[in-house]
Amino acid sequence: MDGWFPDEQVGKAVAKQGPSGWTARLGDTLIFLVMLSSFYQRSTPGVSQPVLFDLVLILCMGFYFMLGLKFPRGLAWPVALWGCVLAGYGIGGMTAMYVDEVTDFIKVSTYLVCAFIFFTSYVFEAPEHRLKLMFNGYVVGAVCAALAGIGGYFGLIPGSDSFTLFGRAMGTFNDPNVFGPYLIPPALYLCLRLSTGKSAKALLLVPFIGVLVLGILLSFSRGAWGSFLLSGGIFIGLTLATSRSTAQSLRLIVFSGFMGLMIVAIVGVALSTPKIQALFQQRASLTQDYDVGEEGRFDSQRKAFMMSLERPLGIGPEQWAIINKLDTHNVYLNILVGGGFLAGLGFLAFLGLTFVAGKRAVFANGPGQEYLIIAYACIIGHMAEAFIIDVNNWRHLFVLFGMTWGCILAAKAQASAPPRRTPRVSHIATGFAG
Repeated sequence: MDGWFPDEQVGKAVAKQGPSGWTARLGDTLIFLVMLSSFYQRSTPGVSQPVLFDLVLILCMGFYFMLGLKFPRGLAWPVALWGCVLAGYGIGGMTAMYVDEVTDFIKVSTYLVCAFIFFTSYVFEAPEHRLKLMFNGYVVGAVCAALAGIGGYFGLIPGSDSFTLFGRAMGTFNDPNVFGPYLIPPALYLCLRLSTGKSAKALLLVPFIGVLVLGILLSFSRGAWGSFLLSGGIFIGLTLATSRSTAQSLRLIVFSGFMGLMIVAIVGVALSTPKIQALFQQRASLTQDYDVGEEGRFDSQRKAFMMSLERPLGIGPEQWAIINKLDTHNVYLNILVGGGFLAGLGFLAFLGLTFVAGKRAVFANGPGQEYLIIAYACIIGHMAEAFIIDVNNWRHLFVLFGMTWGCILAAKAQASAPPRRTPRVSHIATGFAG
């Protein structure tokens, strides 16, 4: 890979034979529809309901496994750690007060782990082609969701109130705090495409980047804002660190400056609206009224940690919010108090393994490196945000996990593959070539 330009030959030695012909085209179409359908994730609040994304994904999973999609070697460890998380939920749920909540939560969590396994196996077979396909579908879906949120916020579409919550854009989601982070990976992907564009046509991507950035801003999610800045910084840093060309590094630096000015311009224009300015000043504060105080978010987190010490096996998932009348708004404490130390340590071990193995894969120059950097950077940003919000049931997070682990295992397979022998060229052949 030269800089962050894809090397089409990378990974061919480790890629498996997937579907071909019409089955390959059908498979690509299904995956594109899966990612496109992710734009709509609205359901009845408090009720576990499948959305269109889930239905299309289940169909897609069945299609690929029917055609022989295999689990890559090395997947056992991350799956085993997720198994610890699910086992912790089950053990804690044995003494839970609200058993129905436990059952629903474990079903959803198991489904998301299965989705992670599928996306990892799918990406592993052909990282370069499949990640590009997934991100293209993701971009279309994210732009649709962002337009719904922006249109709803400014009252430009019928039923605008249904696309906002408490004056914040949430688009086709239930919560602005999920809507905002969902837009971050496709925004970085478009930045990648713009920075590597070889013609003026790449500038056509600028309006779509602007739509996604404005959607993130209007979500008024402090976590999304911070995650976007952190993920973007890691993306730029890792891309520069893996660049092999001074010219390409300079190009990214110039592009980063351009994007910085563009974001400042978008924020500046948006803040010229009194409605946005007032809410921005309120949300820009590090703490809100509901964060502090005896019944605030931080006090709830303290109580949850103390409960986890009293009940090391956990009290069962989805119990603390009912008992305490307020959720932890911290995924680490949420898993710990619900599934005990088995689930909590299993989750931390999975993240630690992902961070370490992901970093190695980034610098291994493996297949799909440029897309891996995006997914890896966004995972770090999301898990930093997880200190102030529960992210364990975000569908797009498990897609990112699958993207990352597919590339991790592909890079390992490439490193362990025997070196390809260069065919000997005869003097006669070189003579004709000359």
